[in-house]
Amino acid sequence: MRRTRNSYRTLGRTLATLVAIIALAALVAPAGLRQALAQETPTAAPIDVQTRGLFLHASPSLDKIEVHVNWDEKLDEFEYGDLSDWIDLPPGATEISFTYDRAGFNYMAFDAIYPIPAGGDYYAVISDQIVITGAFDTSPVREGNARVRVVQASVSLPAVNVTANGASLDIAKGLQYPRTSEYIEVPAGALTLDVTLADSGQAALTGASVTLAPDMVYELVIMGNANDGDHPLEIRTLEDATQPRA
Repeated sequence: MRRTRNSYRTLGRTLATLVAIIALAALVAPAGLRQALAQETPTAAPIDVQTRGLFLHASPSLDKIEVHVNWDEKLDEFEYGDLSDWIDLPPGATEISFTYDRAGFNYMAFDAIYPIPAGGDYYAVISDQIVITGAFDTSPVREGNARVRVVQASVSLPAVNVTANGASLDIAKGLQYPRTSEYIEVPAGALTLDVTLADSGQAALTGASVTLAPDMVYELVIMGNANDGDHPLEIRTLEDATQPRA
């Protein structure tokens, strides 16, 4: 038993001596070497990225509402056609809810939980049946270009085609409610948009004008109802800046 304890004591002294030698070597090492070692040591980066979203009220059948994020009211008296400013969103499992904006008790109109990754720019289009959500693709575009896609948020329309500048540019084909088309890159400038029914070619909306700025991304939202004087079909734009080119 004595030999075992002595062996442990000897081993302990040896390890302590090695630790002291290593620590001393680190202290007397050249500054460049110490810096290189520090750079190779992984450190956890602080999470300090902005996560935000836009809200568009595109539901003709829904009156004024209040918009809550995790039960924190962000928008009050939000009505058809209103577009919010950018709102900071907490990343993670985030609860989005709408209540009717009325005198007295405000009844729930919508409530859902969305997984929101940190650091993105998002949008929510409030339509008649569902809330259409998406994320802006802010990756760089070629110089002088913009990125566009179409959000079909009009429940009154069947599948549609969307063209620009006299059908010289196809932006979306066979797009049904509540789908979103693929992104395309186009030269920045003025676009005249036409929306036609995919099956018959009948015009649903003609001559809608939008102007695209370079280095921007656009969601072109079809909203309103066909043959509705109070809520006519129109195209609203949601926009965001792209990241700088390398």
